[in-house]
Amino acid sequence: MARKSRKRGGPRYKKVSLSLPKRLYLVLSGIAMGDDKKLNRLIRGILEDKLQESTVAELEMYLRKPETEEEKEEAEAQA
Repeated sequence: MARKSRKRGGPRYKKVSLSLPKRLYLVLSGIAMGDDKKLNRLIRGILEDKLQESTVAELEMYLRKPETEEEKEEAEAQA
């Protein structure tokens, strides 16, 4: 009789590090009153709200290279 495999323990969430522009970091840190836990909670809330409002297609646009204005105009002219 085969044994059931055990579920792996460990944290429920994956840890991610972000690189933020200094200006944006200072604004968010000011809102969180310099507390790292509040800052993490604030960033997590902003991301969760954005993810709930966005579709998969909108999120995939972040992965594509941004087209320049000239490329868009050329594509529209050819169509």
